[in-house]
Amino acid sequence: MQILSRSILAVVFFAVIIHSQSAEAEESDDFNSLDLYFYGDLDNGDGNISTLRPTSDIDTQSDCPQDSNRLSWPGQDRQWEDVGSWETKMQTPGEVASGDYTFTIWANSTQGTVEDVQFRITFYIGEADGVMETSQSKTVTDSSEAATRFDINFDISNASFVSNNYITIDLEYSGGDPGVNPLTGGSSTEQIVILTSSVEHPAGIGNLTINHYKASFPEISVEEFSERVFVKTQVQSAFGSSDINSNDWTLGVYGLSSGNQGLTADFNMKSIDNDTHEVSFYWYYNQDLAISDTYHFFIQITDIQGNMWEVESNEDLYLVIHGYEIDNYIGVGDIQINNQTGISKIRAGNSFTIDITVSAQGDPLISYNPIPVSVVWVSGTNEIVLYETAVFAKPGASTTISYRHTFEENGEYLIKVIIDRGNLVVESNENNNVAEYLLIVDEPEKEDILQSIIDNITGGGTTSMLLLISVASIILAILFINRNKAVTDFEWEEDDEF
Repeated sequence: MQILSRSILAVVFFAVIIHSQSAEAEESDDFNSLDLYFYGDLDNGDGNISTLRPTSDIDTQSDCPQDSNRLSWPGQDRQWEDVGSWETKMQTPGEVASGDYTFTIWANSTQGTVEDVQFRITFYIGEADGVMETSQSKTVTDSSEAATRFDINFDISNASFVSNNYITIDLEYSGGDPGVNPLTGGSSTEQIVILTSSVEHPAGIGNLTINHYKASFPEISVEEFSERVFVKTQVQSAFGSSDINSNDWTLGVYGLSSGNQGLTADFNMKSIDNDTHEVSFYWYYNQDLAISDTYHFFIQITDIQGNMWEVESNEDLYLVIHGYEIDNYIGVGDIQINNQTGISKIRAGNSFTIDITVSAQGDPLISYNPIPVSVVWVSGTNEIVLYETAVFAKPGASTTISYRHTFEENGEYLIKVIIDRGNLVVESNENNNVAEYLLIVDEPEKEDILQSIIDNITGGGTTSMLLLISVASIILAILFINRNKAVTDFEWEEDDEF
């Protein structure tokens, strides 16, 4: 019986094991419904918005302006004045789904009665124009044992935000007491207050359907001796770290060929830094009996309201599990510059195409064989990576890739094409993984526009040459058709002479 060895071929695009800086964050595609709650005494400035449900038995009271208790005099029109605003700075980009939503607030009177009380909100998301709506009219009196509830329905359409944008709700108040001559009637002394931030009066917006989670995967590294993969993630919510349930984390793994088999990684540790949760995991691929495949990681996050969010890494993990002989190779003849082998000449500023053919040989039982490929410019003692990718070839097969580049300066350029630059693959022959060629870049010359177009197309490899031939054929066909449409004049005019 043959024992199969399990080893990692490559991590996060062949040889890049650990990112030197934070990877670009991925955004969740999930939309969930959230309840937003208002906090803060508006008498002391703007309040804030949170996904934390109030737990206090004590209301926060904010005064409504007494000058708006009455209608205007003598016009008897409503007078609107600001109560204040609630706002939150969004920590991530996201969207609010189009739909109808409800703003809810409670009001009470600490002195007297005001008839036909109304509230008006203007709801802002990011840089978009605000949406303004008004509540129904209700009388608020200090003789009532219960606060009066006001609901305002409003509509959102195609709303999105970016990091550091704000969601803001401006609140205005207007009473409906009859207007009087201020010289004879004096000022209104009734006081209406709004109530927020308590269990009994959780003012806010209900069931807001929103997308706002993101995560990055700054480190994915293989610890082959321990037969595991270390994954570090950084997770953010638009509403800050308090929105995240820090006790519920899942890192899932799935293969592009094998699909989602329910594989998960083991939790390692967590920390919080500037509203970002950093969580790490270990995936023991041998324990999970993982097969040779291209794997992706995804993290599942639970918020404090019980919603599930999922963010997937776009990095590829190539896992090769076999103990068979393999040899990936490349030769000088496997590299072409603008369809030519050997020493090539181009002009500075003109793009050129590199066609690279990579082959494999070995045991035919190997069905999964990813091959890292690097194009490197050797400048003195420095090696500058121009292009990196990964290709797949089974033993006995070859695969060709193309890469396009431009050098702006003239001179001689030594270019190497290296397969398995990080020596991650154990091969039967390690001496046939490099091919190099000398590229001579001449001074640019002035060319007419047509010639420049032709040069660029003919320098684009076989596909571009076929495109040029096709375009030329179409032009000739149009000329031929127009020529056949011409009418030949066989009629003699009276003044025709022989």
